[in-house]
Amino acid sequence: MIKLLMVIFNDEKKLKSLFKKYKLTFNTMTYGLGTAPSAILDYLGLADVRKSIYFSLIPDTLEENFLKELKTKLKIKEAGRGIALTISLNSSNKYVKDLLPKGSDKVEKVENDYELIMTIVKEGYRDTVMQAAKKVGATGGTLIEGRSLGSSRTVFMDLAIEPEKDIVLNIVDKKIARKVMESITKEAGIKTEAHGLTFSLPIDRVIGLQDEKD
Repeated sequence: MIKLLMVIFNDEKKLKSLFKKYKLTFNTMTYGLGTAPSAILDYLGLADVRKSIYFSLIPDTLEENFLKELKTKLKIKEAGRGIALTISLNSSNKYVKDLLPKGSDKVEKVENDYELIMTIVKEGYRDTVMQAAKKVGATGGTLIEGRSLGSSRTVFMDLAIEPEKDIVLNIVDKKIARKVMESITKEAGIKTEAHGLTFSLPIDRVIGLQDEKD
């Protein structure tokens, strides 16, 4: 089985070395920002904290050892060092399977404790999303700035869709995931000025959270 690997970690050299060791070739990096409210950052005289976010594909046979090395060698389990998670994929094309080290063919049901909630809103509404999430127990998050594929403002089903987007990522305990999504939808949903869409993905494994379950 092939999984999506997401790592939030700011030491590119060390992480690239680990990718190379495990022969992970489908690697993409983008920049994100911490989701502390802008008003707090301004009050403290700080700019938004930039984060490096890496996406890769990893076979399940390498998952445990790779995450173990992230913990022990890159110290990613220490507070503030970073976060890594894996999500199972339903399928991939043969080209991907041939290039990656072989994984198992058996699909096993994973009893996960966390979910990744992704919320896509109009630019400028990230604080609204985070405040809504924190009301019901979510902690920190990460922002990715994006754009719609359309080059200009469009209208869909009488709703204006702006090209600039904020994508907010929250990792939450699955016990509160529904409450978090309901709170975000109420404060920044499609019927609000934020025009937000929110959905969740089940996480197989995660490291780097303060309340991480061993």
